[in-house]
Amino acid sequence: MNVIITAGGTTEKIDAVRKITNTATGKLGSLTAEEFVKQGGDRIEKIFYICEKGTIMPQSAHVEVITVEGAGSVKDVLSNLLTANKIDAVVHSMAVSDYTVDSLTTVENLAGFLSQKLFSLIGNEFHTDQSLAEFIATCIRENNRLLDNNKKVSSNVQNLILCMRQTPKLIGMIKELQPSAILVGFKLLNNVNKQYLLDVGYELLQKNVCDFVLANDSREINTDHHIAYLISPDKSYIPFQTKEEIAHGIVQKILNLVDKKVGRS
Repeated sequence: MNVIITAGGTTEKIDAVRKITNTATGKLGSLTAEEFVKQGGDRIEKIFYICEKGTIMPQSAHVEVITVEGAGSVKDVLSNLLTANKIDAVVHSMAVSDYTVDSLTTVENLAGFLSQKLFSLIGNEFHTDQSLAEFIATCIRENNRLLDNNKKVSSNVQNLILCMRQTPKLIGMIKELQPSAILVGFKLLNNVNKQYLLDVGYELLQKNVCDFVLANDSREINTDHHIAYLISPDKSYIPFQTKEEIAHGIVQKILNLVDKKVGRS
């Protein structure tokens, strides 16, 4: 049995030395890998553990750690693994960044560029199907007064502006590349009521053909407790109180489903 676990958070480069990241540690992913080894025994052939440097990592001969940096790197590694291997289950617990840095500029640079663009229109009739707001947005995207983010931006730079673009949603490609793999997705919200959390988690399950989705609220996660709900396709769910319970429950559900598929009682 081959398993992929994505764990921890991702970082997105601002410049040569600065990054944007999140607070995910990978503890739950590490516990899940250890549970696979514990519960799966001889059935576990390989666990591909995708994470960034600094993430908590499991210690097992069954685990192959693959380090990445940024959402784009995660996408490449996932795609390669799912294309080159028969994967039985994917636990996509990684907190992948929703945005990555597209370009850097300053308020002064942007204002100068817009002034130049708008000044060129003075005395000319404004012939365009765009609204003024759309025109300005286009100018901003075409701004050629950008800072080189392949180098360290000087700490003397004032009023820095980061232009960001969305990263691809990786969970959607998993079933496309491995339709038979058991997929566990994760949904994290903040300060919402339980029913809303369950509804959003179920929407994620349906949209990405997940077998299970773990829905949790960041306000209910601390060093001692991690309240979460493992949602099934029939909308039933199992509540958990700690990361250890979550890891045990996810692996148990996956192994039970694998046994059903192969007709093992």
